[in-house]
Amino acid sequence: MKKKIGLTLFMCAVMATVLAAPVVRVKGTIVEAGKLTPIDFGDVLLYVQGATQPVSNTMPDAEGRFMFTDVKEGEYSLMIRAMGFDVYTKSGIVLSATSELDLGTIEMTALEQGLAEVEIVAQKKQVIYKLDRRIVEASGSLLADGGTAVDILENTPSIRVDADGEVTFRGSSGFLVYVNGKPSIFSGSQALEQIPSGQIENIEIITTPSARHDTDGDVGIINIITKKRFKSGFSGMVNASASTILSRNVDFLLTQQNAASRWYVGGAWTERLRKSNFDQDKTTLVGNMTTVSRSTGPRESNNFNYALKAGYARSFSSTTFNVDVEGGYGGRMRVGDLDYRETQTVTIDKEGLLTQETLEGDYFSRDYYHIEETFFQGTAGFDHPFTGKGHKLSGSFYLKYGGDALEYFESDLYDKANIRQQGHRAWEDEHRWTVRSNLDYVYPYRPTGRLEAGHQYYSYLEDGDYSMQFWNPARQDFYWRDDIYNTFYFQRGIHSLYALLADSYKAFDWQAGVRAEHTHRVLKSSREWANRTVNRMELFPSVHLGYTFPHEHRLMASFSCRTTRPALFYMEPYITYRDYYSAEIGNPDIRPEYIYVYELNYHKNIGEHSISATLFHRNRRDKIERLRIPYEAGVTLDSMANVGNDYSTGLELSSQLQPARWWNITLNGSYYHYRVENKLASAGGRDETSRNYELMLNNGLYAGKNTRIQLDGNFVGPSVTTQGRTSAFWYVNLSLRQQMLNRKLTGTFAFRDVFNSARYDSRIQTSNLESSTRIRPFYPLVTLTLAYTFNNFKQKNAGSREDHDLFEGTNH
Repeated sequence: MKKKIGLTLFMCAVMATVLAAPVVRVKGTIVEAGKLTPIDFGDVLLYVQGATQPVSNTMPDAEGRFMFTDVKEGEYSLMIRAMGFDVYTKSGIVLSATSELDLGTIEMTALEQGLAEVEIVAQKKQVIYKLDRRIVEASGSLLADGGTAVDILENTPSIRVDADGEVTFRGSSGFLVYVNGKPSIFSGSQALEQIPSGQIENIEIITTPSARHDTDGDVGIINIITKKRFKSGFSGMVNASASTILSRNVDFLLTQQNAASRWYVGGAWTERLRKSNFDQDKTTLVGNMTTVSRSTGPRESNNFNYALKAGYARSFSSTTFNVDVEGGYGGRMRVGDLDYRETQTVTIDKEGLLTQETLEGDYFSRDYYHIEETFFQGTAGFDHPFTGKGHKLSGSFYLKYGGDALEYFESDLYDKANIRQQGHRAWEDEHRWTVRSNLDYVYPYRPTGRLEAGHQYYSYLEDGDYSMQFWNPARQDFYWRDDIYNTFYFQRGIHSLYALLADSYKAFDWQAGVRAEHTHRVLKSSREWANRTVNRMELFPSVHLGYTFPHEHRLMASFSCRTTRPALFYMEPYITYRDYYSAEIGNPDIRPEYIYVYELNYHKNIGEHSISATLFHRNRRDKIERLRIPYEAGVTLDSMANVGNDYSTGLELSSQLQPARWWNITLNGSYYHYRVENKLASAGGRDETSRNYELMLNNGLYAGKNTRIQLDGNFVGPSVTTQGRTSAFWYVNLSLRQQMLNRKLTGTFAFRDVFNSARYDSRIQTSNLESSTRIRPFYPLVTLTLAYTFNNFKQKNAGSREDHDLFEGTNH
């Protein structure tokens, strides 16, 4: 830990002793008209009067402030463009050799019909880099139309989606998902797939979260910002989509904005399907029996969500209160219908002579998995600004209940005469409660500096039972396995206190903070030997530094300490089955991961173009990984374990180019070296290293005022675990968007994996297990989306997607 703190202090010293601050020539503050809330995103461009290319380009900070430095004397004009607002221009800016011009507060007017009317002449940046986060514009991807948050994120460097649709970022699936700063109803990849892209304004990726944020999630936080800027009056939007694999989605949002209040009603009916051809060879060695099997056939999954939501906000004097409620039914279903062939060879010692007996079988393997939950959640909050800009107190209370939560599984083996030979049935019934409260205080101790402090309480409770039936071939009936029946109770409570100090001096920005967390965790079950109670106190520091050099070269450095606390299913001490030949069990003694993340980011705007590079290093201790071992003849058992430490060091590059007014290019790439130190030799794993790389090229073409074409190519490099590796693959996507009826109706045609080149190939090898899995997605995969907005709803263009989520079945 001392080395980590030392390196952090060294980073601070380097940034603090950088070149002397340049001379500020033009400055100002950007706010939203009528509300006077700071706008901390967008482009501020300075032109020589009459020129078509800017001489300087910058972005506002968290308080909406911007500045230009080292500008020569002369006459200039200013343009400001931000997503969802009308373009602001000001001409006749005259600078002498020594003058400094303060433009004061600039009010930006929200658009009534969105970017559609100005996007050709004011193309927005797809990714905006801030001191402690990056903002991904939802409008940056045509292929995201009719999709979800996953589709928008896939254009981001280092994000990968595997064959089961599981999202990983920099090689890890350990991230938190928030919606408008509050925890999502679901978690991880499932949470991202439940949010329709049509209702998303932008997505914040916080890779080195400050002390203000939760510490869970080893690669940070993904915060989904939904559309909420509305003009006065009644507005609305409706989106509908369908695909050739029968994915379908309908969502709507209606809102009424009055002078001092706002209400909204929305809903979604989503069924997100994946279909793939599955092919797996597996060899297991258990005792004196070797089983060689092959499974081939189709697999299909469906992530579904049916929900309604509503909210109301009202301002009384200087205090705003809000209430939001949501209820629905959601989950995931998976179906497999495979040909299953196996050969079992038993080695027998008969009076010193080793003989082998072989038994062959040819079956149909049919499995069905269904996880579902009826949920209700509500949030109540307030925001009270004091006298003085930025001085405020805010609080919120969040409650969610997941009732009738059920995980149901069935798996059967039939012979070729279609007679059941083996079978399982399993039920896991649960009730879930989530409580979260926040109280946050911000004090601006000077115009550029602020102190933040707050308290948070988080509690998650889940209780239920697990029961299972097995098939009796002799009786031709299922029977209960009383030895497997288990009850469980899990509760985790976290009290958090944080303090954060932030300030800026001319071209230098910084913020530093610390978060203290006390965790109380209780795990109980019918397996009394696995009962555990844990109390833990921890400190998590964070540092963020930024410096703007002359000519708008921007350099940012950051450090953050994170953790991954084991989820309940990591610890459940009883065996469950995903299909006939795949079982899993939890580990009640699994420990949290601790992650130390360092980043150095460089960003430069060059006229209409931009380039950014991020150098990162992540050290994860007590890495949690899914391990697979033989269990019974032909059956493998998965369990979670702390396998050791891993290290990721890499570089992410992103450039946004506009060769012509009708053509823009986004090129994203990442390369990182990954090393795993395995300390769990008993699982058959080993130390592994890999060089991971990805490349995405996105072309956006304007074929007319209302027509846009997008073509993108994607290459995804190989990856490794302690037990094996996954091969590289590539694919190409094509999409077309047409706006009609005065841009109120938008149609999008998306063709994913045009050349049918995407393949998933994963191999696992230990001393007693070899497994090779190959998955090929359904082809063709074409999606049609229609979006309609009426009255003065601020339409957002939804755009392209890099789609790795083409497969189904990687967990097998």
